Amino acid sequence: MTTFANVSDVSTRLGRPITSEAEVAQVNAWLSDAEALIRGRILDLDERVAAAPAYEDAVVSVEANAVVRKIQNPEGLRQTTRSVDDGSITKTRDSVLSDGQLRITDEEWALLLGVDDVGAFSTRPGFEPDAPAFCPGGWFW
Repeated sequence: MTTFANVSDVSTRLGRPITSEAEVAQVNAWLSDAEALIRGRILDLDERVAAAPAYEDAVVSVEANAVVRKIQNPEGLRQTTRSVDDGSITKTRDSVLSDGQLRITDEEWALLLGVDDVGAFSTRPGFEPDAPAFCPGGWFW
């Protein structure tokens, strides 16, 4: 399956070349997995891309960034410590994104789906007059 993002897109975002045959195959597989996740939720993906070229850029970005997160932490390590002599460096990753799964974040889904940032129990202000259509002057008291 041809994906919107490619190895070059991932390499650019990762900040290093992806050259070995095994790594190229792995990145291509992960890109296919990322696109399958997107297509599972956005059934008209091809139509959306065809209608708006900027939308394709968003899809490429989301696919490539999902794969970069997977490359940076394939085992799902939450914390690593390196010790040399008397010094040590500990790095802790975000627990939501560090489980080693290929994920698309909520922010990325919002970008692709065009969802506003609206929480539970929120309302949008709006106004519709209560006056019936047949009453030209509005309500009379």
